[in-house]
Amino acid sequence: MTKIIGVDIGGTKTSIGIVDIKSGKILKKISIPSKKNANDKKNLDFIISQTLSLAKNTSIKKIGIGVPELINNKGIIRGAYNFKWHNKNLAQYFPKSFLVKVDSDVRCHLRAEKFYGHGKKNNNFIYVNIGTGLSYSHYKNNRIYSGANGFAIHFASSNISLFDPKNEKKVSLTPEDLYSGKAIMQYLIKTKSTKKKSKYLNNISESLASLIGNLINSVDPGLIVLGGGVVLNNSEFRKLLIRHTRKFIFCDDVKSIKILLSKLKVEEPVIISSTDGVGTSASFKNPTGITTDGTSLYVADQYNHKIRKIE
Repeated sequence: MTKIIGVDIGGTKTSIGIVDIKSGKILKKISIPSKKNANDKKNLDFIISQTLSLAKNTSIKKIGIGVPELINNKGIIRGAYNFKWHNKNLAQYFPKSFLVKVDSDVRCHLRAEKFYGHGKKNNNFIYVNIGTGLSYSHYKNNRIYSGANGFAIHFASSNISLFDPKNEKKVSLTPEDLYSGKAIMQYLIKTKSTKKKSKYLNNISESLASLIGNLINSVDPGLIVLGGGVVLNNSEFRKLLIRHTRKFIFCDDVKSIKILLSKLKVEEPVIISSTDGVGTSASFKNPTGITTDGTSLYVADQYNHKIRKIE
């Protein structure tokens, strides 16, 4: 049995586990807060100390780390979207006796999908993550395509500006700010009307589908795998998204492309804590499912062990 340690650093929680690399089975796992301290250097020190503690008294010398930041092709963090770790190479903070690989979390998801999921028999596929944020990664020609610099993971994070000369109007927006899991939950919490919620989810899924459709048009993959908390935990939204996506695929030959749900589980909190309140003052700890009785919306608040009613 070949064992490694995997570290999944999230915006609020970090999971560290001993993994059987052959089967993908997690043999032992701990979860810790990613931001235990206000100082991100101390947060990094804490994550590393907990990782080394798990490796103690084992023969494991290989560690893989997924980070929710831009990572260049040298393994250096080039951004500070979630942590103030810009220009840091996390591998250098470990003893030299360990072989440490650091990469963007979405590329780590893609690797897992290739080894243990739907990508096993496909040499050209895209993994699209729809969770707290929006990102993607592309596997082709027996390797992960990371781009010239390592930043080929974003399809919705930059501002899009469109001008309609017919009506002399300009639309400018950043899709991730509007269509991510965090944005969706914030809208659903503050909106009381079930009819408005239903219309909103249809419109949001269609808008997001247009981005995925154009991603398919650009890179022409053989398979799409959807992952992330929003699609994994909401079957109705997922059905809408897949149906709408096919409308935006340009070539008829590609409209029948397989769009599958990831086989891999994720633990991805969108809004933390269990505070009741009006609008965005209410909060959750890993909302994992949404349903309605025709009048009210109910959310499964997984880590608070509650079913929350939104009126």
